[in-house]
Amino acid sequence: MYLDPRSKLPSMTIGNRRVGYLEKPLIVTEIGINHFGSFQKAMRLVDLAAESGAEIIKVQLHNASAEMSEHAKSVKPGNANVSIYEVINENSLDFVQEEKLRNYIFDHGLLYAATPFSREAVDFLKDQDADAIKIGSGEADHQPLIDLVCQLEKPIIMSTGMQSINSIAPSVDLIRTHKLPFALLHCTNLYPMPPKLARLAGIRELMK
Repeated sequence: MYLDPRSKLPSMTIGNRRVGYLEKPLIVTEIGINHFGSFQKAMRLVDLAAESGAEIIKVQLHNASAEMSEHAKSVKPGNANVSIYEVINENSLDFVQEEKLRNYIFDHGLLYAATPFSREAVDFLKDQDADAIKIGSGEADHQPLIDLVCQLEKPIIMSTGMQSINSIAPSVDLIRTHKLPFALLHCTNLYPMPPKLARLAGIRELMK
């Protein structure tokens, strides 16, 4: 990360793409568990993202047994009639499929980013040549995981929706200790989000 001499604000590079205040917006498409565990659907989502003009695809790397406790098997989200453990377990790709999906993304000439939710997912990423690593807001204060991610020596994008300035500060310090380029995302946990709750002034706080 360096200060852009034009804007005097931090700038970073993801793959071959400069990201900064004066650069054009970077269009990122997320493939979470919306493929419902189907590799064919995941590839179709890559096709659609490429057709839509996305530059980078971000995947979620889930392994239910590695990232969840036994208690999760009895916790049901409000929008499902099965446990959150079952939701993740039934709608995730395995790491063999994830590697094939990464290759498919590269074949489209797109950049590849991934969100790991466990040590096992970080270990998987060691050999995947990701262009960036995303930290979800639920893990933004999970410093042991973030320390492992930093060891991949990749640009980091960190969401802040479930955090406060105080709770993310130690994680930001940790990333800075590793001397890695990073970006903080202003986000909420409401989908869709009512415009009146956007709190866009929060972006200035994150910039500070």
